[in-house]
Amino acid sequence: ANYTADEAEEEAEAEAFAEARFASIERAFAAAKAKGVQSSTRLVKELRALFMAGTFEVELIDDSLLVWEVALHDWAFDPSSPLSKDLEALSEAAGDLVPLILRVHFSADFPFSPPLVYVARPTVRSEYVFDGALCMEMLVDWQPQYGNVESMLVQISAFLAHSGARVETACKGEAAAAGADGEAAATAARDSARRAYEKLKAFHDKKGWASAGGR
Repeated sequence: ANYTADEAEEEAEAEAFAEARFASIERAFAAAKAKGVQSSTRLVKELRALFMAGTFEVELIDDSLLVWEVALHDWAFDPSSPLSKDLEALSEAAGDLVPLILRVHFSADFPFSPPLVYVARPTVRSEYVFDGALCMEMLVDWQPQYGNVESMLVQISAFLAHSGARVETACKGEAAAAGADGEAAATAARDSARRAYEKLKAFHDKKGWASAGGR
C-alpha cells in the first residue's frame, strides 16, 4: 500500500500506543500475581477483550490491574442525548477530544465482590449520579454474573445517556493530576463515591428499586 507521510506517522503512533498498553498490562499482571491477587487472570482476560474489541479506551492507573480509567467519548452515548451533545461541545471548544472518564476499582476477588465505578471527570449532574456514583441497580446490588466488563460498560453508557446526565464543569486539567495534590483528590473522589454507594445500597435495601424509581 502507498502511505503518505502523515498516514505512516499515524500508524507508527498507533503501534507505539498499543505496545505501551500491552506492556502496561504485562507489568500489572506480573505485579498482581506476585501479590497473590486472585482476580488477576480474570482481569487480564477482560482487559484484552476490551482492547481487541476497540470499543472503549482503557488505561491502568500506576500499572495497577485493579484500578482502571475508561474513556467514554461522545460517540459512546446516544447521539440525541444531552450528555453526548455536551461532550461534543466540550471537545469542539477544547480543540481536542474530551471524554467522560470513569474510574473503576476492582476487588482482589472480582467478580465475587463488586467493582467501585464512578465518574471521575468531568463533573456531571443528574438525579441518578451522586458524587460520581451511579444509582444503577447493577452497581448497587452487584451479582457475580455481572462480571463481563465490556457488557457492564455498555450498560453504564446507556444508563448515563438516558438518565438526563449533563456536563456541569470540565475537569481542571484533563490529564490526571500528578503529585500529592492529585493523589489526594483522587483518594477523596474514590472515598466520596464509596460513601454514596453505601447510602444508595441502604436506601434501596429498604425501599426496593421499582417503588423508588431506581434504574
